Amino acid sequence: MNISFGPDLSRALAAATKGIQEAVAAAVVPPLKIRIPALDHLAEVIAPLQPALERLDAMMPANWRGARLDYSDMIVLMREGIPLVWVPPADVIRQLLAADDAASRAQVIDDCRPAILSSCKTTLAAVTDTQFGEQTTLLEECVHMADRGMFSGAQALAANVLDTLIRGLTYANPGWLKPNGQWPGYAKVLKNIPAVEDDDATIRQLREAAAFLPFPKALEPFWASDPVPETFNRHAAAHAAAATQYTPVNAVTGIMLAVSVLRDIDDMGYPVQLHA
Repeated sequence: MNISFGPDLSRALAAATKGIQEAVAAAVVPPLKIRIPALDHLAEVIAPLQPALERLDAMMPANWRGARLDYSDMIVLMREGIPLVWVPPADVIRQLLAADDAASRAQVIDDCRPAILSSCKTTLAAVTDTQFGEQTTLLEECVHMADRGMFSGAQALAANVLDTLIRGLTYANPGWLKPNGQWPGYAKVLKNIPAVEDDDATIRQLREAAAFLPFPKALEPFWASDPVPETFNRHAAAHAAAATQYTPVNAVTGIMLAVSVLRDIDDMGYPVQLHA
């Protein structure tokens, strides 16, 4: 997989991870002399880990910091198509993790819509790169529409902003394009975006890939012979505009995904070449 961006973050994460390894080594070396400390001394043993752990926590999206979330379970939900990076709030993530199935998770999104939309608005306000000013404004319109029950318009606009960002990422990475420099199609994009390769991912892999984990579901091909996807899908939003694809839950999910990707691009400093 060609992951061609994020060197600064990669170096920072590697340094923080090394700091944890060194702190652990200092606490337990030599191996043959390891002993379980008395509980009243446990804080002294783990104290060297704290600065490195705090650095790692600070590198996480704001809605993850200090929340003690189960990252492995979150990966499952993100692969299901639910954005969890920067939005929604941690308490909503916990409710999603506790839900029994996809239908229950959709109900959580519907029930928590005001909190989710509020977090989207706050997250958009934190975007600092001026090149994304127009996309930020459009997503603010999406939040405004969804907040007032205009879900179809919000979903359609969010899907288009998401597509603009995906194309901006693609054109900024020549290795993703066709040899003639033309658009490669979504299948090749999906082969190049950062991914978590297995269930034992490192923190570095997770941080680089998390915002993109919903992409395969959101960009899943949709053909005339296929049933219309019931979860948020960019292709269906463009080519199957009707009640199956256009729902309040899909509108909120689409807004979350576009906001999540925009804020993560801004935070991570990924190269983007917008044609807008």
